Amino acid sequence: MSALEQELAQLQDCANDSLLPYAWGRPLATADFRCRPEDFCVRERGFIPSGAGEHLVIRARKLGQNTRWVAKQFAERLGLPYRSVSYAGLKDRNAITEQWFSIHLPGQSDPDPAQLAPDGVEILELNRHDRKLRPGQLSYNEFDIRLRNVCTLDNAWLDERLAVIAARGVPNFFGPQRFGRSGANLDLSAHTDTLAVLPREQRSFVISALRSALFNGYLAGRVATDSWSEPLEGEVTISDRDRGLAEEDTSLFEACRLPTGLLWGCGYVAGNNPAGERETEWYNRYPLTTGLLHGAGSKQARRVLVCRVAALQSSHEDGALRLQFALSSGAYATTVLREIVNLTNVSQITE
Repeated sequence: MSALEQELAQLQDCANDSLLPYAWGRPLATADFRCRPEDFCVRERGFIPSGAGEHLVIRARKLGQNTRWVAKQFAERLGLPYRSVSYAGLKDRNAITEQWFSIHLPGQSDPDPAQLAPDGVEILELNRHDRKLRPGQLSYNEFDIRLRNVCTLDNAWLDERLAVIAARGVPNFFGPQRFGRSGANLDLSAHTDTLAVLPREQRSFVISALRSALFNGYLAGRVATDSWSEPLEGEVTISDRDRGLAEEDTSLFEACRLPTGLLWGCGYVAGNNPAGERETEWYNRYPLTTGLLHGAGSKQARRVLVCRVAALQSSHEDGALRLQFALSSGAYATTVLREIVNLTNVSQITE
């Protein structure tokens, strides 16, 4: 095994959410997850089209299809290159999801929604906007999730766990969706010393997976020392608030600056302080992986360590535990659920 493969093997543990530490202790409950597509519903909130511009924006409800496939279908049906279609976020396939797409259509009339929608997709709204959608360009995601066959020996414990999560949040780990089935997106990079030889989309998957695994590992160390929710001395803090796209929605997440972790990329300069020293110590463990990202031109960014959970509600319906909550753009519902119950993902068993 090469030195790079050894580093990537270690990062596989950072992509496995069952191996990551818990902020509030391992859950005392179990449940089945994604028994049916309607058990996982998510809706993007906070994007408001300007009503005019070169970009057609589409609010679509999809079932059984992933976001990239839908974007490619829109492009093909309009005779456009795939790069003409953009979206604010990737949404799960085994779910009912509502999300926005934008298509660059300067000087062209709006298409017929009936002819535009592929199988499993319903067009809810067509509008116009003055610019393309970009990743994260929404206020938050709204989730409605049902967990079935819930088993717990202590109902009071479950109520207490939900209360602490509503009040203090959970570690903002990247969910397993980021890494592909069984961490396959990390395996891709084990066969080359440069990412340049990979096709563009595949290269994007690998870069995202590597940066996310490194971040998860750093955050795991902060959770293990109970230092994830408050800034260290000298730490860069940012807000997880939306980008001011929908004034009526901002009250869900009051302004708050949160500690951050590094998404590795070019231009990183370690700080001469406890926060910078801790980051440097972690990333120095992976010189070949960070070198691979540097060679690919990956740009440094910051991600908050705390995932705040807004408007959390729970109820028991038809033998299932129903959870409703909102998360800032880029946060994963599975990182919240793993702190509440030990999940069995039924959809992966039955596919």
